[in-house]
Parts: sequence; structure tokens; C-alpha cells
Amino acid sequence: MKIKKFLASDYRTAIRQAKSEMGRDAIILHSRQVKRSGIIGWFTPPQVEITVAMDDTLQVYADRSRQNMAATSWPTVAPVKPVPAPQTDTAKEMELLDEIKRMNYLMEEMRNQLHEVESTKGLSQPVQDFYQTLIKNRVKPEVAMNIAISVQNRLPQDPGIETEWAYEVCLHTLREYVKNISPIGVSHSKTGRLVFLIGPTGVGKTTTVAKLAAKMTFLEGKKAALITLDTYRVSAADQLRTFADIMGIPLSVVFSDTEILEAVDQYQDKDVILVDTAGSSPFNQEQIGNLERFVKVAQPDEIILVLSVTTDSDDLLNIYHQFESIGIDKIVFTKLDEAMTFGQILNVLYETRKPIAYVTTGQNVPDDIEIPDSTCLARMFLGEEVME
Repeated sequence: MKIKKFLASDYRTAIRQAKSEMGRDAIILHSRQVKRSGIIGWFTPPQVEITVAMDDTLQVYADRSRQNMAATSWPTVAPVKPVPAPQTDTAKEMELLDEIKRMNYLMEEMRNQLHEVESTKGLSQPVQDFYQTLIKNRVKPEVAMNIAISVQNRLPQDPGIETEWAYEVCLHTLREYVKNISPIGVSHSKTGRLVFLIGPTGVGKTTTVAKLAAKMTFLEGKKAALITLDTYRVSAADQLRTFADIMGIPLSVVFSDTEILEAVDQYQDKDVILVDTAGSSPFNQEQIGNLERFVKVAQPDEIILVLSVTTDSDDLLNIYHQFESIGIDKIVFTKLDEAMTFGQILNVLYETRKPIAYVTTGQNVPDDIEIPDSTCLARMFLGEEVME
């Protein structure tokens, strides 16, 4: 028996290669997607690898059968209309798998709906409405239900309770889940406060660092310095240097452990030292390892994770857990101006129990960054208010 692997950009091409070399009687033993190695793999889609087997005995038998069929004299018949070619076994299997996935999804949806109906039976109508509003604004069902139960326990058992009173209890309860608001702690009694901003690519870390530096310099009268570890992107250091030159703030571009220690020591007379790190894929252990090394060497006073509100809640939580090994003290949520709902903020804060430091609402430096207000956030979770 001959066994061989074929690698191609898609499944159809891989099958064509296998049939060309192994014959049409070859058997597909296994198929999978393969990510290309190295930096190329980050920017290109995965390839398809199939493992094919061919038994020589079966091949000979199949060839003889075809020869016999070709030699047989068949009566002439009238031409008939062409019919669609039958699906291959592989296509049928894929179609069946897709159908099973759809059925499983529908069954899961039905179970969730039944569970939701059953769970909300004991809630008064105002609290049920509150629960549905949270769900509509992308708060996870289990989080929304726990908060709704807390609200229900604070309300009297009177079915005729006033809606306005129930609303105030709902708002107050939501505020408690986001009351832990903690901006960067800077004081004149301690200089050289070192703050790392970490996070995945594309969330706006560099712009956030510039906004924080400008806010502290011009609005709070603090002395700030900037360090960038983002030497992967050609434009990153130039972008931050432009901001630094405009604001009259010193900037150091760091490539090594020694250089970061020298830069931190150089800026000890500043109130705060803000460090812009390279955007890291949360699933790239090498990048996470490099970031961990810099953190271990520099020993920052605060580590702030930067997350974009335009990201799905489950992905946000996955990102958080992947960066958790570095050590996370606070969270900044960016791109609120690009989001339609904000329940994902509540989901992350509920799960992680970390304080929120800032939110950003645009690209303008330093205007579009602010310390959030718990009442404002609570109303946003109810779809009532959008930060501008």
C-alpha cells in the first residue's frame, strides 16, 4: 500500500493533485488545515493537507474492470438529457456535517430559550424587562440573570411596584458592578511611576499612550516621559515621536533589557513614565514571552491592558486570560465611538473583577480619553447613553 500527503491552497486542488499522481481509486485517509510556519503564516490563510492511500492490488483489479467494461459491446440508445453528476462521498460527508452543525446550533438555541423562560418566571415584569434590555445590549445571559436576581431581591414582593422605582434599583445595582474605577495613580510625593500599556494589535495602544501623556501634561500639570518597545512596526516609533515632539515630552526607543533599565533610570525625575508596548497576538507565545521579559526586568508600578469594545465578549475574555500571566492591574476600553452596544464592557469587568482606568471615544489627542463614570456606564449598558 502506498501512502502520501498532498499540500495545497484548498481542498479541491489537493484532491486534484492526489488523483493525478495516485489515481482515482486512491482513498483519503485524513484531511486537515495546516498553518504556514514563520511570519508568513500570520498573513496568509492556512493550507489544506490530505493523506491518501492506494493499494496496488486494488488498483490492478480496478484497471482490469475498466478494460472489460470498455471492451463490452453495448447497444446503441437514443441520447438522453444530461443529469447532474452525483456528489462524491467527501462532498456528501461535508454536507452532512454542516447539517448536523446547524441542527446542533438550533437545538442549543432552543435549550437556551427554554432555560431563559424558565429562569425568568420568578422575576417581576419590570425586572424581566430589565433582563431583556441587558441581553439586547450584548450582556451575556448568565451575567444578566445574576444581576437581575440581585435587583429582584432588593424589590418588595408587591406586583404593582412603580416602574420608576424599579428602574432606579436596576441602575443602582448595575453601578455596583462598575464602581471600581481607578485611573493611573500619580502623586508629587513619588516620582518615576512606571506604567506599561499592553494588549493585542489594533486596539489603539500608541494613541492611548499619547492621550494619557497629553492629558497628564496639559490638564493635570504632571511631568511625563515616554518609552516605546514597539520596534516591530516601522511607523509606531515615528508616530509616538511626533506626539512627543508636539507635547515637548522626552521619548526613548528601547530594544533590549539594558536599554529599558537605562531609560527608566533616566526619567526618574518625571511624575510618570508611560511605556508603549508592541501589539502582541494573545496566541503567540514568543511575543508574550518577550513582553513578560521586559516586565520582569523593568518591574512596573502598574500594568494596564488595552481592549477594544468592538471585539466580541468571548474574544475579549480570551485575550484577557492569555495576557493574564504578565500581570494585569487595570483595563482601558477603546473605540467606544465605533460601538453600538457596550454590554461587553460589563461582561469583562464582571468576569475579571479588575478596575477600569479609562475609556477612549475617538482619535483626538488629548480630548478623546476620559475617566468613566459608573452611572454613565450603567446607562450605556441599558442602551440609553453613548459617550461622545
